[in-house]
Amino acid sequence: MTLNIKELTALAHLSYIASPYPGFDKKLSMFNLPDMNNIGNISGSPYFMQLSLKKQSGEIITLPNEPLVSISLQKTIVETATVGEGRTGTVKEYICTEDFDIEIKGVCIGENGAYPTEDVKAVKDLFLVNEALEVHENLFFELFDIKKIVLKSFKLDEMVGQEGVQKYSINAVSDIPFFAELSERTKFINESVTKALNNVRLTGVL
Repeated sequence: MTLNIKELTALAHLSYIASPYPGFDKKLSMFNLPDMNNIGNISGSPYFMQLSLKKQSGEIITLPNEPLVSISLQKTIVETATVGEGRTGTVKEYICTEDFDIEIKGVCIGENGAYPTEDVKAVKDLFLVNEALEVHENLFFELFDIKKIVLKSFKLDEMVGQEGVQKYSINAVSDIPFFAELSERTKFINESVTKALNNVRLTGVL
């Protein structure tokens, strides 16, 4: 019997077959793979893909069996109730756009029905690395300009009746280097000051 790893992964985690990530395998002619420029509806949707993470030491670790990956994004908005009789709704104040939330779901498969000890250990050891990990050559993450991620949680799920299979889940967030973030903040402040000065000049105060 031929084992379909992608089907096993999807059934183990989601009970359905996810879409293949566009371009992850040119041999899959049975799928209608969309163009990267018209991919649409990616954020939050699960895709199979090879995912490799690079440590600061230069070591590259590839997660086993092309896990399912989904990416989502939220904004922090402060909502203030309006005051006055007959008024409805709230005033929304944009605070910031948060980091990308990344969910990785995969399976480790042992040989000849044996428990996949080595793969499970490799995933566990990767989680124990206390540093941001570089996403290595992955078009899906490049689409969102995600270069590094930080692993937040790791879970091994039960596999009833499947001694040679172990499913795992990893939750991570995108990571922006401090100096890059500082540069963006400085740019925003400079642009805000310039805009304010231009508005003052237009009013004739200066």
